[in-house]
Amino acid sequence: MALAKSDRSWISGLAGEGIVTLGDPRLKAQTVGVADVDDVAELLTILVERLRSLNGAGLSAPQIGASVKVTVVEVRKTDVFPDRPEFPLLQMVNPVIVARSQTSITDWEGCFVVPGLMGLVPRAETVTVEYVSPEGERVASEFSGYVARVIQHELDHLDGVEFLSRMPSLETLTTVQNFVDFHRGKQE
Repeated sequence: MALAKSDRSWISGLAGEGIVTLGDPRLKAQTVGVADVDDVAELLTILVERLRSLNGAGLSAPQIGASVKVTVVEVRKTDVFPDRPEFPLLQMVNPVIVARSQTSITDWEGCFVVPGLMGLVPRAETVTVEYVSPEGERVASEFSGYVARVIQHELDHLDGVEFLSRMPSLETLTTVQNFVDFHRGKQE
């Protein structure tokens, strides 16, 4: 079975359609909580469709210019990330990390708001997140490994933080193409 292709514009350093990029003040704007999940049903649909069209792992409302606490995650294997473990669609309204493991893992991250670049970022190995489902149910779930990394990355967007701020050193910053050619499968 052929792997989905990662967004070629993103790989080459161009933002995908409708994606807010680094330096746009909307990425730093304070996000507001959602009182009624029905108010963000259409936004959730847009985020899921956009995430799938880009073949990404996660997308938060600020990345498309909406300053609300809404995130979607769906991890699929792609040609750039053929080894990442898959995770089914997760839609979170008002998500909050309530616990983090002391153990962290440093691994590669990229982001649609920083097209064409990747770097090594330490993240907690396990997180517990409280959120509201699209059906209005309050949920508390624990996530580990790669999906925990994606969730932490996406929830950072709700606080106006990009992965570059989490990098202990910009020396690992690389283009996506150089990641594929020289770094994929290796931690430095």
